[in-house]
Amino acid sequence: MSPRVERKGRPGRLVVLPAVVLTVMAFLAASCSGGPSEEAANDLSERCMKEDLGVPVQETPYDPGSGEGVDGFVLGEGSSGVVFSNQIDTDLCDWLPLASKLAGEDTRTLIYDYSYKPDAAKEVKAAAAELSKLGVEEVVLVGASKGGVGSLAAASSIREPEVTGVVSLSAVGEFEGLDSREAARKLRMPLLLMAARDDGDTAEVARDVTEISPSEDEHVEVFGGYDHGIALLDGEDGPQARELLMKFVRGNLPRG
Repeated sequence: MSPRVERKGRPGRLVVLPAVVLTVMAFLAASCSGGPSEEAANDLSERCMKEDLGVPVQETPYDPGSGEGVDGFVLGEGSSGVVFSNQIDTDLCDWLPLASKLAGEDTRTLIYDYSYKPDAAKEVKAAAAELSKLGVEEVVLVGASKGGVGSLAAASSIREPEVTGVVSLSAVGEFEGLDSREAARKLRMPLLLMAARDDGDTAEVARDVTEISPSEDEHVEVFGGYDHGIALLDGEDGPQARELLMKFVRGNLPRG
């Protein structure tokens, strides 16, 4: 006899789910909470129009009610990790080239899209918490624009995993109630801040953050032009910006 599940419907009516439906439901539940899978890799490849990622891919959960978790993907394996936080006019796919490259070096990388919540710092903390659940012990936070402000604001309040560095691309002074300069007062970990000279106040903010922060390992790089956020990695100075970012991440995470 096929198993039956009864649930309340209209008064006096029972809804019976056949075995095949129960099997599909169980499979979906497992795929949403399990580890790396071919389905997740295919989903990410299709979403970002990139084939042959070459690294394990796992989807992450997202609970819009409690905010525990993020909607995104974890690439790679290992006890060191990187959280990439995007700016509001881009999505997780913009981080995929760097994320997949680091994932190929035994570093777990998490890329995600923001929910509709206004507090970017909470989103960054939720992302770091997802990596902690997977065994990541040290993490570098990398953010562009809104993601940069959120990373600076979240870094000092994250206990697990340990934040061993923060990279900010074009963080502005204030955004949605978060203040980069105020956050800087609590930042003792290594910092890398990049901005373009003619991109609003971002270069000034970058310098102010390093002056205010008690960190003993800080670097500011101001490029020419107007490139903002992740565009710094693709513009005229893109090769240098990417090299600085990758060198910083590798230098502030354990190897092997």
